[in-house]
This record gives sequence, structure tokens and C-alpha cells, in this order.
Amino acid sequence: MKSLWLLVILAVFSELSQGKVLSNTVQSVTRNILAADLYNAVASDKLTENVVISPAAVQASLALAYYGAKGKTATELENGLRLGSNDPEDVVRRFGEFQQSFTRDNYIRLSNQIYINENLEFKGKFKEVAQRNFDSNIEKADFHPPYNKRTAERISKAVETKTNGKITDILKPQQLDDLTEAVIVNGMSFSAPWQKVFRADKTTKRDFSDGNGRQTYKVDTMWSLNNYKYGEFSNLDATAVELPYQNADYSMLVILPNRSNGLRGLIQNLSGKNLVTLLDAGMTSQKVEVYLPKFSVSFGINLQEPFRKLGITTMFTRDGDFGNMYRMFVSHYINSVNHKAYVEVIEDGNEQPLESGGLKNVFSRTKKFDANHPFVFAIKHKDSIILMGHIANNVYA
Repeated sequence: MKSLWLLVILAVFSELSQGKVLSNTVQSVTRNILAADLYNAVASDKLTENVVISPAAVQASLALAYYGAKGKTATELENGLRLGSNDPEDVVRRFGEFQQSFTRDNYIRLSNQIYINENLEFKGKFKEVAQRNFDSNIEKADFHPPYNKRTAERISKAVETKTNGKITDILKPQQLDDLTEAVIVNGMSFSAPWQKVFRADKTTKRDFSDGNGRQTYKVDTMWSLNNYKYGEFSNLDATAVELPYQNADYSMLVILPNRSNGLRGLIQNLSGKNLVTLLDAGMTSQKVEVYLPKFSVSFGINLQEPFRKLGITTMFTRDGDFGNMYRMFVSHYINSVNHKAYVEVIEDGNEQPLESGGLKNVFSRTKKFDANHPFVFAIKHKDSIILMGHIANNVYA
């Protein structure tokens, strides 16, 4: 497996160094490594919170920003977000197509918008690319107090409407003031039926540990016995199961640390890795008895600090250069990138489990996957991770 992974990495660097158009496989690899790195940058100090982000939505949103960037600002975005090319036209083409592919399903709602100070102007070509490639609204707004409150509410309401009410209050009034030049708001929600249903009558209250041995919650826990891809990974000190959605292009990977307090170590171990390739190499179809908490998680963050960990800093300072976005003779910057994601996991689905709970023992060698302590999850579209997060203190709201 190590030799295969080395070949993939060499292929990535070869294509990048030669300036070639990236193959679909290489694009998936770079997207998945970015997903793990961005998740680590966001989640490593939020071990007691429920967290979810959409690395795919963030990457697509900032691919558009890259199209408007120049100089050091553009270089940091290209490298930090693994955009895979220094050709802006190639970047917006590839990431525009990627966004269109993973948002095609009706169960995904994405809102991706850029707002600039009302005294500034967008370049016409930038606005055209934003609308054509990313279905992105590019607008001017009044950030000055006392109108900042009204503006924040208007922007948040637009995102809420586009995500069917799932993403709310994405932007706070205190983030806007006389010095604000531009803000990016990016929200994505996901809730879809399973290919193999979790029967609602089998959902029961079960213990869920907080991972620190301090608190145990009684949570609604779903049950299923069916054929799933399953694997045990000594290098992660974890087990994993893949749960397909009704639309077979999507599935959820659930990675459960072997130790109840193993979330921190698992997050660290995933950094810099292509989770999809890593798990695929060690998973096989088996009969698995799955216990999974029912959950909904909504998480929002200003990405300035996580981006700093990825080497992206200049865009947020007066040295930021978005000369290909603004129609101005002096350079301007972006004050904040506000991202919020929502995922709901409930019983809905079509196909029935193999057997009822009373008959499950007729199967020999059935694996048991009991997510009764903090775990990581990732939702993938084909070979690319589009959402990633963890459940640490299960709450279903």
C-alpha cells in the first residue's frame, strides 16, 4: 500500500511540475489531502465540539478568489489550497466543474457569495466568471455602522434562503465596519436518504461517552445489520465503515478510534493523507452490525486562523492584492472568509436491513461497529471528500 501511495504522490508532483492539465485521479488526491489538512487546521483545538466543514465548498469558493488575485496573494492561495495550477483560467474551469458535479443532487444546498464595500467596483470579467462557473452572487454592500447590522442580516438571510433554512446567521454585524473592504460567505447543507435504511423502530437510547471519561450522554442511536465496506486500521488505531446513500455517487465514511479518548490522535494521523485512498485499500464488504448516533450538526467559522496554518495570510492584510477582482488602481484585500456547514444523519432510506435485531446472531463473523464515543466522519462524492467533521458530544436538534 505504501508503494501505491508513493506512486500517486510522484504522479501529483510530476503533473504539477510539468504544468500539465491534472487528471481526475490527481485532482481527487489533491482535494482529499486539502480536506484532511483544512479539517485538522479547524478541528484540532475543538475536540469537545461537534464540527463539520465543507473543504470542497471552501476550495471552490477560494478558487474564484484566486482568479481575482495577483502576486503573493495568488501564490499563497494556489499553494495553501492545493489548487494545482498557476493558470487562473484552468483553476476556475476545473473547480467550477467540480462544484457543479458535487452540488447536482437535490439534497445538497450551496451558497457562495462575495460582497465588497459599496464604494468599490468589481471588474466585469470577474463578475461574469463568478456567475457562470460558480453560480456566485457578487454584490456591493454598506458595511459602515450603523448599517452593518442590517447588511449582516441581509447577507445571512440570503444564505439561509439558498440552503433551505439550514445555514443561519453566517455573518455577524461586528465583523463589518468602516474598514471592511470585502467578505466571502460560503455555506453548504447536506441531508440525504440512505441506500440501506436504518429502521426507525430500532433506534434506541444508548450511552455515548464524551471521550474524557467525565460525561456520558443518552442519545438516539440508530441500528442496522447489512453488508457494508468495513476495515480495521492499525496505522490509525481505528476502525471504519462506509455507508452508501441512495444516490450511489455519495457515501459517508465513519472512522471510530479504538480508544474512547482517541479523537485527537486520529485527527493528527489523518493530516496530510488522502483518506479515501487510505480507507479503500483496507476495506472489504462484510456483514456489519452498525450502531450510529442520530445527529445534526451545524458549525460556522471565520477561516482566517485556519488559513494562517495553511500559509495563507496576505489576503487578509493591506498587502493583499486582488487586482484582477477590483476595478481600482490600488490593491485591496478581503477581510474575512466566513464558512458554515450543516449535516443531518437520520434513519431515512429505502432498502431494508438484512434481518431484524432478534435474528442477527444467525450470521457468523459479523463485525460490530459501535460509535459510542467521539468519531470522525467524511461525506464523499465519487472519489472526493466534500464534507468532513467529528461528533464529540452528540446532540440531535
